[in-house]
Amino acid sequence: MDLNRIKTDEKTETLYRDAFLQADLPVLILDITDAVDKCATMQRVDIRNIDHYLALELSLKNELFSTVKLCSLNHAALQLFGLDKKNLYSGRDSQIFQNMYERIVQLLPNLLFKQKGHFVTRCDVLNTRKEKNHFNVYGDIVYSNNKTYLYSQIIDITQQKKFENIATSFIEKYYLLLKSIDDSILLIDVNTGIVLEANDSAIKLLDIKNNLKKYNHDNFYHQNDVDKYLKFYNEKINSNNNEFLEINIYINNKFIPVKISIYTSVVDNQLVALIIFTEMSNKFKMEEGRRLLATAVDQAAESVIITDVNGYIEYVNPAFEEISGYTFSEVIGKNPKLLKSGETPSYQYKLMWNEITQGRVWRGTFTNKKKNGAIYCEEATVSPVKDYNGRIIHYVAVKRDITQHLILEKQIRQSQKMQAIGMLAGGIAHDFNNILTAILGYAELSQLQCDKGTILHSNIDEIVRAAERAGQLVDQILKFSRQGSKELESFKMSTIIKEASKLLRASFSANVELILEIRDDVHVKADPTQVHQIIMNLCTNAYQALEGDVGKIVIRLFRKSLSPTEGVEIGRLQPGNYACMQVKDTGKGIPQEYLQRIFEPYFSTKKMPEGTGLGLSVVHGIVNDHRGAIVVESTPGRGSCFTVYLPEAEKNVTELREPLGQKALTFTGNILVVDDEQPILDFLVQILQHMGFNVQASRSSQEAYEFFCSEWATIDLVITDMGMPGITGLKLAQMMKKVDQQTPIVLCTGFSEQVTRENYMKLGLAGYIAKPFTAESLSREVARVLAKNISAV
Repeated sequence: MDLNRIKTDEKTETLYRDAFLQADLPVLILDITDAVDKCATMQRVDIRNIDHYLALELSLKNELFSTVKLCSLNHAALQLFGLDKKNLYSGRDSQIFQNMYERIVQLLPNLLFKQKGHFVTRCDVLNTRKEKNHFNVYGDIVYSNNKTYLYSQIIDITQQKKFENIATSFIEKYYLLLKSIDDSILLIDVNTGIVLEANDSAIKLLDIKNNLKKYNHDNFYHQNDVDKYLKFYNEKINSNNNEFLEINIYINNKFIPVKISIYTSVVDNQLVALIIFTEMSNKFKMEEGRRLLATAVDQAAESVIITDVNGYIEYVNPAFEEISGYTFSEVIGKNPKLLKSGETPSYQYKLMWNEITQGRVWRGTFTNKKKNGAIYCEEATVSPVKDYNGRIIHYVAVKRDITQHLILEKQIRQSQKMQAIGMLAGGIAHDFNNILTAILGYAELSQLQCDKGTILHSNIDEIVRAAERAGQLVDQILKFSRQGSKELESFKMSTIIKEASKLLRASFSANVELILEIRDDVHVKADPTQVHQIIMNLCTNAYQALEGDVGKIVIRLFRKSLSPTEGVEIGRLQPGNYACMQVKDTGKGIPQEYLQRIFEPYFSTKKMPEGTGLGLSVVHGIVNDHRGAIVVESTPGRGSCFTVYLPEAEKNVTELREPLGQKALTFTGNILVVDDEQPILDFLVQILQHMGFNVQASRSSQEAYEFFCSEWATIDLVITDMGMPGITGLKLAQMMKKVDQQTPIVLCTGFSEQVTRENYMKLGLAGYIAKPFTAESLSREVARVLAKNISAV
């Protein structure tokens, strides 16, 4: 078509005008004739200074705002700018128009200087609601009737821009999500199996390097697992179920357990598969850790209790069942207060709850009660368990039964006490026995000076008996503290019972009646001191059972013959005759549940100040050590009766000591006596002289040694004390043996761990005398030692 032949008559111009005015696209026509002239004038000016040029350009732009005139705009432009025909030329008050006008004027100089007839620009403006609007402006220079116009078309791209922003934001968010997610994700071309995309986790897990498209999605499996994977892959491609596959991927010769999920979609007319790998290594490790923890809790020796925030039990381990006696089903949903024994102070529970409800760990001890009523002590650690918000959701208590530990502690303390007693007893025994020796010796010497049957003789006899008892008490303390061996001898039990009853009556209050019903012909072979201790412990226990009330304690002694059956029932005793001693009281009695435990060490039904739990255990040990038995019968509210069975002995008992008097033998010979205590030395000299000996006395070991060295040939016997200052009695004996091997030496001691009745002969000594000693025991030992050397007259 020849465009030059188009007619531009009036009808055509009307058509163009109507098309312009009615078009949907906003059109703005500006008269830029004056602007073109000003730009042309500026181009003709020879400007060599850049600063001058920039100043002229700025001035030109400012002038253009007054020279560029609005010529016309169509209805669509009026609507866009919020104008109408009446205020057409006040359009500069419109914010959109103003911004768009300024943008066009700013572009004019460059457009005219470069002599371009067309331009495209972007204009972003805020409307009256402060919302951003986006426009593309297309401008064309038009010449008509010797004037120049700028024909501008305005396209609103605000909605398009919003959609672009939404799409861009969506892509960026999901790209970041894809990249940062912990799971490994691959995007696969279903038709080729090639990897299209991979997030960072997948690249790291699958060790993908460089070009993704060289990898196929089945390259990451061991040859033994490829078929299994492909079968699952094909099923997922052809169906849309939610199943997953747990399989091992094979990377760098290492198997890694994963869980695989596959989803499909169409992207750009291309079917793609999204493969998600969830690594299971950490999960398996956590599950294994949980199994190990559960096993450790189940197998732990400590009891474990888990409760809710209100303290109701949700879990207990087997150790709790074993310790408490309650089964799992019996305590679930219950409160741990079912273990309360009443012995733990209530404030301790308040302190515990105050600590754990504040989110802190509490540690302490409880005295609880088992299902069978037995009391036990626990060391507990109670910890709060919090969720991710820091809110307490459970409490966990780990408790250890320390009952045996406390018993052992008590035993150790008691052992330390006994050791201290032993050290104390050992420290004072020597000096105390020296004092008792003097009392015994001089009392016996005084008896020799008075007639038998007189009051004085009888009084002195009581002094002798009291001193002997004091010596036995010291010996008892030493034996008890050092667990020494018992010294067996045959005696009448009635004698020990009568002696003990005297001490008991003195210690009992007047409202307690002590009754003796004993036979006088029952003999036993035992340690008298230990039998005395049995009587004292049982009677003291009976007295405490009366609790200060009026009552009776009866001690009975009789003979009983046991058949084989009776012996087994009582306590595995051999058949035969036994001395039976009963201690019966009218006290409160012993509860049935305690009868099986009363002979246990440190078990006591009394409060701590009243009993240590050792009395009956000591009695039980002594009786068993003498091949006997002890049984107890008790009725609560009516009293208790303890019966002791000891094997009966033959009646070859020497009841009384032989007093020193006219029947004593007379000897001859020379004796050297050494003791640093002058009263004892004088006593020894008197007794030995009374026996007929010539006595040389010395208070110094060195002096005695020098005398022996010069006169050893005339000395028939040496008697020396062990605890001599400077040179001990044992050392002195060894020194004398080097001078003469034949002279017998007797050693006296109040207490010594070096020299005892059991080992003195091994040390080269001829005799041993334990302080305190009587004149009779001294003369008997001297006579025994010299029996082969000195002739009796």
